[in-house]
Amino acid sequence: MLKSILIRFTLCIAVFGSISKLSAADTTLIAHSATPGAWESFIMADTANGMYNADVYVLESNKIHYQVSTLELKSSVEIIGAPYADGEFPATIQQIPNSAGASGFIDGWLTSSSILFNGVNQKFKLHNLLFNGMRADGATSTWGVLVTSGEGNHITVDHVTSVHHGVITYLNVAKGETWRLTNNTAVQYTSYAGGMYFGGFFWGGGGWGGSLKSAVIQNNTIEGVHGNPIVFWVGQGAGESDAGNALHVDHNTFVNTIDAVRFPLLGNNGHFTNNLFVNAQTNGQTKNHSNTNIALNHDGGVGKMVTRYQAPLSDSAATAQGWAYDNTARNIHFANNVWHDTPELLDLMAWNGIDGWCWNVQGASGDSLDADGNNVTLCDTMLAVADQSKWMDDSTAAQAVNGVTEMNNVKADANFGWALSNVYINAQIVRTKDWLDNGAHNTHTTPAWLHQTDNSPTAVEWPLVMDFSYATTSNAYTAAEHGYPAGDLNAFPSKKTEWMAAMLSTDLADVNVTPSKFVLAQNHPNPFNPTTEIAFTLDQRANVNLSIYNMLGQKVKTLASEFKNAGTHTLQWNGRDEMGQNVSTGVYLYTLTSGSESITKKMAFMK
Repeated sequence: MLKSILIRFTLCIAVFGSISKLSAADTTLIAHSATPGAWESFIMADTANGMYNADVYVLESNKIHYQVSTLELKSSVEIIGAPYADGEFPATIQQIPNSAGASGFIDGWLTSSSILFNGVNQKFKLHNLLFNGMRADGATSTWGVLVTSGEGNHITVDHVTSVHHGVITYLNVAKGETWRLTNNTAVQYTSYAGGMYFGGFFWGGGGWGGSLKSAVIQNNTIEGVHGNPIVFWVGQGAGESDAGNALHVDHNTFVNTIDAVRFPLLGNNGHFTNNLFVNAQTNGQTKNHSNTNIALNHDGGVGKMVTRYQAPLSDSAATAQGWAYDNTARNIHFANNVWHDTPELLDLMAWNGIDGWCWNVQGASGDSLDADGNNVTLCDTMLAVADQSKWMDDSTAAQAVNGVTEMNNVKADANFGWALSNVYINAQIVRTKDWLDNGAHNTHTTPAWLHQTDNSPTAVEWPLVMDFSYATTSNAYTAAEHGYPAGDLNAFPSKKTEWMAAMLSTDLADVNVTPSKFVLAQNHPNPFNPTTEIAFTLDQRANVNLSIYNMLGQKVKTLASEFKNAGTHTLQWNGRDEMGQNVSTGVYLYTLTSGSESITKKMAFMK
């Protein structure tokens, strides 16, 4: 049954308690409170010697947790929502005004998000939460969920839903970061007042955007972004190798994005595989690219895979800030992606036909007159539909010599059967035309887009009423590698289960390992129930740690943390955690560490 969460400033919910410890010593339950800001205030205050007293903070599900100020964090911690049942909703973070009726969030476009993480060599995780970016009084929205600064952090965001955020959902301005974004949904972006063409799902890596050691963006669904969903300025930062396969964008669904899915410049070492692009570049492309939308248009039009020529890096100041790339060896690869433009977008591409449209340019004096008293008029027309609705353009094809490659990317066939209602693309096109006709929003001047079924800018309907599946008879259903559906596999749960099981046949990459000296074997049996054996080999006596983790990176069990002699050692795991409780069926990681050397492999526990 559909349950609508009407999130409003006047909404009152009873106090269910405050803070309590769960059975694990490192986990704290933050029970729901109707006091605005209670949950973020508790976390920021719950420190000892600069570190948090708990490793994990759990928010009650089926409750709305009011946030009045930016949650500022600096050391390793997880914030997760408790599990929720059918008919319930995730732990929901809702922005509301402070006691003065104003925003209490940190001012500034690099900091105006729900959470600001500023750590050095720390780990931060979000899991199983819903963030509503629109303030409860409808006056404004936060720019995003998370901004990271600092250096050397590991960031994990999994199963997080974000709705109504204004600009960039996840932004990295830190150095040498490792990001993993999986199974998230980001939809119904608003925009800053009158804003177009600036925003995304994940931005980071290079210059003011920090730098990335690696990023995995997998099985996410992103709809309605006002710009490029994915922006990798530079694949690697200062002091790191500008080589390898550092940036993976895999099995995501991108829908109704104003600009191309990928920022067309820079972004070395970016691999885009098995994704679904539906209505990429919904602004359309016009001939007069110096007028209304200079950021989006290029002579002759560009395709969905647009990757522009990148000049050599010659700016020493930029190099000092962490920029590093080889413009002749870009290592950018697109494979097994599927694209589709709906009839609504194709109609926009043909808007006003060959005649186009004209408008008077308003000057500083408020009229359209130049210094000589003459009206200043500009005109524009859309490019031919064939120049807008395509996968590849000539400029991108020319970059093959510089390491930009593609293979097995296809257009969805006539049987595609896209399930999402056209209300979303239609609402976007109305506002897009309001911008295109003169380069300004004259009619739609507020950040709220009002394209939900309940027509409320401050509400989140749960479950989301947006269906991102498509016909199983379409070529897209088998277009991804190994015959899986293209796009976010969460739209096809049975296929997601198959895909996860298949992952077990491929080990994670070993890191800084010389196999003849330091070896971790595959567990046996695998999958297993009730026990499995894990063997490892050392060529000399060493202090080693062998631990089990779930797929969120949370430690489940330490099997060994001690000195071991040279030789082969075999340990057994019985599928229980540190508290002696049986773990859930699923995929787990086991990691062997000794000094700077580490190996991680995967295994499956079946009940």
